[in-house]
Amino acid sequence: PEKGIDLSNGFAGFVCRTCADGGNYEAFVRTGLYETDGVEYVCEFRTSTKPTSRGNKSKNKFITLRLAFESFHPVQRKNRKINSDETIVPPFRGGDIRQFGFRYRAESNKDRESSQTNPASSDTENKNKWSSFYLALCYVKVYRAQPEPEFVYLSDSRIPPVVHNSMVKHHSKRLGEVSDDDNTYAILDEVKLRKVSTDRMDRSGEETYYKYRGEEILKNSGLCYCIVRVSAYNESPTGDSSSIDLLSSNADIAPVSRADVAQVCVSALLDPSALNKSFYMSKSKQRARGMASEEDMSGKFKRLPPDVP
Repeated sequence: PEKGIDLSNGFAGFVCRTCADGGNYEAFVRTGLYETDGVEYVCEFRTSTKPTSRGNKSKNKFITLRLAFESFHPVQRKNRKINSDETIVPPFRGGDIRQFGFRYRAESNKDRESSQTNPASSDTENKNKWSSFYLALCYVKVYRAQPEPEFVYLSDSRIPPVVHNSMVKHHSKRLGEVSDDDNTYAILDEVKLRKVSTDRMDRSGEETYYKYRGEEILKNSGLCYCIVRVSAYNESPTGDSSSIDLLSSNADIAPVSRADVAQVCVSALLDPSALNKSFYMSKSKQRARGMASEEDMSGKFKRLPPDVP
């Protein structure tokens, strides 16, 4: 069509099935702004790999990506003269789609690039060396816009805010340790990982692994969701001396009552502010003075950041 494909009416994002090698990639959309102003919309995403220690011939892994329209950010690719009356670039809402594609950038894969360089070669030779990557596309679909979460998932607070591919130990069904360079931390170190792998009575680490796998499947399903992570339960519902906390980090979180969890889950089902968000549920020891007796759940949801691909 003359103005591109319009997916803004009733749709909220793309669902893509790919097979990749664990690199970082970009999905990009070009609208009429690319021709007039040199601006395209870009969404970065990570891929994962399979372990090769179990007889797998290739580490390339199939994954399903859920790329929301709101995750595409404007980036200027073409040089142009800046006018004094320049207007603000509008956010991408799914309209006027003229081109859609995927891209690999070396600067977004510095760890991979460094492993492919030859120490015996000069810097110029390494710089001019072609980068190798693998990304195969099975399909691209769209999912419908949903004002409220369709699915509320009760999960484990031991799952960190960021889980890198190197943390997922599929062979032992655990989330394990990574290096300090990844800016993440360990649920189990390698020594304990080998110990619990031989203890069939220890189900805690395995349960956390499957909780994480459930989160991963839900996020990539195309359903609109809300993920509530809880550390433990008690029988002390929120009262005048405490209040519910919804946090983006699992540092210093406290057990909560089943009644409080039920309140959060039911509130999330009816609140657009809880859409596509993962958070940790805790409880503050003392309610602030002057706070209303009813919890402002909608305000708590609004303060939480949305999930990124």
